Amino acid sequence: MSIKVDWKCQGEFSITTVNGFKLHADAESKKAPCPTEILLAALGSCSATDVVYALKEQEVEIRRFCNEVTFQLTDSSPRLYKSVNLHFIVEAAGVTKEQILQAAKDAVNKYCHVCLMLQPNIHITYTCDVI
Repeated sequence: MSIKVDWKCQGEFSITTVNGFKLHADAESKKAPCPTEILLAALGSCSATDVVYALKEQEVEIRRFCNEVTFQLTDSSPRLYKSVNLHFIVEAAGVTKEQILQAAKDAVNKYCHVCLMLQPNIHITYTCDVI
């Protein structure tokens, strides 16, 4: 398996995934997200997927779901991700904060491949709000 990364100009690249999906990256974040933003997007979407699936298994009818990913960088260069918080916002009838937090805990520690690859280099926490 492979992912193809084609240089376009400056710090811009066109990326083709294993299944042929295309996305763009720009190291300067002028025309596309920078690679590290794409990494955080992968973390946010992977963990969100696992939380949604866990809630669906409990027959929670989700009306709206959002994962707001916040982060802190290290003080010295290169500025790496030091910590990340995954903040899940869920609108669903009858869902409890405890259900969401348990699903988030399982996602971060058991199921989310991106979380598992990034830990322990990045401290990953999670919080939630129920609407």
